[in-house]
Amino acid sequence: MYTKYFELTEEPFSIAANPRFLYMSFRHREALAHLLYGIRSDSGFVMLTGEVGTGKTTVCRCLMEQLPEHSNVAFILNPKVTVNELLSSICDELGIAYEHVDRSIKTFVDAISRYLLAQHALGRNTVVIIDEAQNLSADVLEQLRLLTNLETNERKLMRIILLGQPELETMLSRPELKQVEQRITARYNLKPLDRSEINAYVSHRLAVAGCREPVFSARVINKIYAKTRGIPRLINILCDRAMLGAYVKSRRKVSLKILQKATREVQGRPPRQRWFLRGSIVASSLLVVAAAMAALLYTNGQEISLLLARPLNESLPDIVAGSPAAGNPELSQVATLDAKTPEADEGMSALPQWPGAVTAEGNTPAGAHKVLFKQWDIPLTEQIADPCAQANTWGLRCFSGIGNLGLLASIDRPVILALLDSDGRKYDVTLLALKDELATLAFSHGIETVPVQELEARWQGHYQLLWRTSPQGFSLFRPGERGPGVTWLTKNLLAADIRSAQVRDIYDSNVVEAVKAFQRSRGLVADGIAGRQTLIHLNSVNDATVPRLNYQGEG
Repeated sequence: MYTKYFELTEEPFSIAANPRFLYMSFRHREALAHLLYGIRSDSGFVMLTGEVGTGKTTVCRCLMEQLPEHSNVAFILNPKVTVNELLSSICDELGIAYEHVDRSIKTFVDAISRYLLAQHALGRNTVVIIDEAQNLSADVLEQLRLLTNLETNERKLMRIILLGQPELETMLSRPELKQVEQRITARYNLKPLDRSEINAYVSHRLAVAGCREPVFSARVINKIYAKTRGIPRLINILCDRAMLGAYVKSRRKVSLKILQKATREVQGRPPRQRWFLRGSIVASSLLVVAAAMAALLYTNGQEISLLLARPLNESLPDIVAGSPAAGNPELSQVATLDAKTPEADEGMSALPQWPGAVTAEGNTPAGAHKVLFKQWDIPLTEQIADPCAQANTWGLRCFSGIGNLGLLASIDRPVILALLDSDGRKYDVTLLALKDELATLAFSHGIETVPVQELEARWQGHYQLLWRTSPQGFSLFRPGERGPGVTWLTKNLLAADIRSAQVRDIYDSNVVEAVKAFQRSRGLVADGIAGRQTLIHLNSVNDATVPRLNYQGEG
């Protein structure tokens, strides 16, 4: 209703799990990295837990977009089923034919086993994703464990991802599910956003929807955090209702008054009842505080006099430690958010700050490409419409992906990063170096060194890099192929110290095993297919002409 008023292309705060709107906070990047590791490793179960609304399903849909093309995926949305119903759902999702008359467990397992072996022979992976996994029964979990027993001598034929609330961890700790719990090789607990991430989260969603001007002020953002405690789904619901309220009142920005009204509407309690509850709580709290103060004045009058005589900065730690928030981790985090210890001040002063001269207007994609191409000693003018097309003439390709700084460090080459400014506007910079807790970036005004923590707060996880293909221009090798490209591949595997590799011109089983060995050494999906990511890592290991992240170019 308000999209046209704010000149948006779509609703920015829909609660649908749309990966385009995923704000890649540090925690979300870590969650995605754990899922990717579980998929790439030869494991059975991968588990992602988190409170309701923290973004587990959205992260998983982002994962599905990054799975290799040779992957088969079954997404189970309703896990509150029997063993037979779950097995039939897996068959239906994967398109496995089965006997509809004989619906025994053996019939389903045999059909799934035949399917997995056939897909493995074709070089395809099979992944089963189960949402709301805390609703699975013990019998169903045990049957899933038995499915992970389907394997060859080299690898498991099925990988299972469990998405669930924290109760899933508690359930798996039961003695009868010990074998299932031991099969989990990668797990991560996704927590809500920090207060410092709320502005970037809201700005990101508005920017994806095409918003060109800020809608929420800093004061309103702080109130949103106080009302939602950083849970993305609650933020979406509250922001959506607040923007509707601004539209009704013909306002271009959400005020505190509009946000308060939106909060009342979202909570669904009538104002009179809420005021009665609030007044009762305040009155009760005043009585308790009065009684406590009277007791303290009576028993510890001398200690209170000494406390009041102290300087404020000496008494503050005692007050914080003795406050009601001390027993509550969430409230304690909020209460001490702005309190800095001397050690923290010294650490912060030792690190550089984010450059104040950075603006979205000056840091254009053309400028970032020009810097990136210069690291490869390739001239590029800003008038080039498609830099990636020009890269092809130099035997290079552009590659775009989503990841974290750990991934970029392993690839070890300059990359273009898409960042957000304080108003949610996107701009591009070039990452030139990573060292300890510092990152060197090329901005339009020059090269700056910034703290990694500051960079991660502004980065959504999207990156673009250049890589060199084979001399024949190939960017993908599959089993069964022949020719000089395969010879080039096997020679590079030998150069990468893969001892099982042998130089040959046919992509046979020996080459498959050598590729798998290299992929495992680099933390990639060990599927035996030399695709783009595998060739990029091989390129990084062997090609001395590739510019590195510790390369301090002029930009």
